[in-house]
Amino acid sequence: MPTLRRLDISEFRNLRSATLQPGEGINLISGENGSGKTSILESISVLAHGRSFRTHKFRRLINNDEKSFTLFGQIFEGTTRNIGLSRASNGDIQIRIDSKAAHTATELAECLPLLVMNSASFQLLEGSGQVRRKFFDWLVFHVKQEFKHYWKLYARCIKQRNSLLRRDKITRSELLPWDQELTKAAQHIESMRSEVFELFQTHFLNEIGQFDFTETLGAELSCTYVSGWSKTGNYNEQLEDQFERDVAAGYTHIGSHKSDVKINLARVPAVEELSRGQQKSVIVALFLAEALVFRTTTGRTPVFLLDDLPAELDEKNLRIVGKALKNLGSQVFATAIDPKSILTGWELVDDESLRMFHVKHGQVELKNDITLRDSFLL
Repeated sequence: MPTLRRLDISEFRNLRSATLQPGEGINLISGENGSGKTSILESISVLAHGRSFRTHKFRRLINNDEKSFTLFGQIFEGTTRNIGLSRASNGDIQIRIDSKAAHTATELAECLPLLVMNSASFQLLEGSGQVRRKFFDWLVFHVKQEFKHYWKLYARCIKQRNSLLRRDKITRSELLPWDQELTKAAQHIESMRSEVFELFQTHFLNEIGQFDFTETLGAELSCTYVSGWSKTGNYNEQLEDQFERDVAAGYTHIGSHKSDVKINLARVPAVEELSRGQQKSVIVALFLAEALVFRTTTGRTPVFLLDDLPAELDEKNLRIVGKALKNLGSQVFATAIDPKSILTGWELVDDESLRMFHVKHGQVELKNDITLRDSFLL
């Protein structure tokens, strides 16, 4: 499994200079609000994805007194790989993999598959289909190597088609060549998504069944994939039927860019019926299902970044999550203001493989002496 063995952080937010040597299993990061513990998770995300899970404004990632930040990671997966990323305030970005220049963040993502669960993850239930589609497509991207090719082709066709739709007096015949290419790409995308979703759905239902609240629900919790067009007919023919509507709006209404993963209780969106804690359990089950399909199909396990996991989870459900992560065998980075709930709930007090870090005012300190852990339980 891929693991991050070393992380060097320079001038990233309030972390002026920090070096971490994480363990292969659980890495617990404690500290007060604003100390910089979430910034450690964020730096790993930027290093692995090329982007932050907190902001789209990269200048906010650079320490106030500096003109750039630099991140370096050492990944072990049978062999050691070195990845690095730096970004300047003028927007310039440099990515290096094993001392060679890389040109896309996709290359980083392939080195270190990463799943990030934080407060924004509630958008998987509260947000639009785009949020769930993006979440699910992370899995399809890693499981089906040809998905990237067909998605890029599809995106190019949609962009060109929408551009033509906004032109005056566009005819159906002018769209036809793009519709044919769009249909080919969409059929491949839907085929791959459907195949992966069968596995995902099975694992999700198994994982959510571990949480006892599902036994008290008045209806069955379901997870279904909904295509971006009607499955009863040909996509190309449906594009033709939508022509006048698309012209009037200036964009394409149906297609793979409109698909969704629905989480319902009976026929009602689950978010409208479940408590906040129950929603958190559903979100955890979605992430675990994604990780399990990833492991089953690739033989690898993703790295988990868990920001303030204990929030909204009671002791019993937190213990269920800890057991599931242990069985999965993933490397985990988890933050907590008070690590007591994780230490006890995950039975880590005497675990010699645990790495504990404490962050204070942007300074990171290793707290790995097993004799010191009792102090966090007082």
